[in-house]
Amino acid sequence: MDHRQYIEQYLSADVDGALNPAERQAVAAHLAVCADCRQRQADERALKAMVRQGLPILPAPPELRRNIIHALDREDARRLTARRRTLWIGSFAALATAAVLLLLIVAGGPGRQSPANRALQSAVADYLQAERGFTASPAISSQADLALALTNEFGYPFIWDFSPLGLTLAGARIDHRPDGGTVAYSLYKGKAGSILCINLRQVDFAIPPGGQVVHGIHFYRSGDVWVGVVNYGSVFCYFVTRLTPAQMMPALVRNAPNAGA
Repeated sequence: MDHRQYIEQYLSADVDGALNPAERQAVAAHLAVCADCRQRQADERALKAMVRQGLPILPAPPELRRNIIHALDREDARRLTARRRTLWIGSFAALATAAVLLLLIVAGGPGRQSPANRALQSAVADYLQAERGFTASPAISSQADLALALTNEFGYPFIWDFSPLGLTLAGARIDHRPDGGTVAYSLYKGKAGSILCINLRQVDFAIPPGGQVVHGIHFYRSGDVWVGVVNYGSVFCYFVTRLTPAQMMPALVRNAPNAGA
């Protein structure tokens, strides 16, 4: 410790008795060899004693104390409210974002879900259910049976050839809905994974904007599930899979549709 350090950092605290043991030891060692600092210490003590004698410390009036305490309480409340507001805004923003995400599929836009988005989500749900267990029709056991059934229902055999991916028909069925609609499901499976094809007539359906277009197929992603959509007039064909468009490329090249817009 040198002369300047003592005066700037330790003198006042030394006179007030506010040094810790280590600081008192360092100050004592310096004062033992520095007459100037011993004099500054004595002057500082005399000055503070004179101030205490000439300006006695008086207790604050009760009203002043209450005003000070109320002012401090108001400041604490203001800071707490500001902090809560910040947390609330952050939480609200997070909840709002989560709500928006729940209303959207990857290809969809903001706002209320369109029929297109609901159809895509329904296709994903059908695929996840098919992974757990698929109910097939005994009457449809081959591609030929499926082609005939699709022709009878839709007027055209909307058949996809997934053999380039090592997938074969594992089962199919046609459901007739209470509203009069018809939905055809065909499940293809193999070592590479699985694909669920869904065919249905949707007059009021339009392919959603966005997505990724590969060989005329519009792909949309929901988590690790991909939904491909192509339409032939009013008949739409979905195929839902965990395979990426790049992994499906051999089949897409072979089946490249002349799809409607």
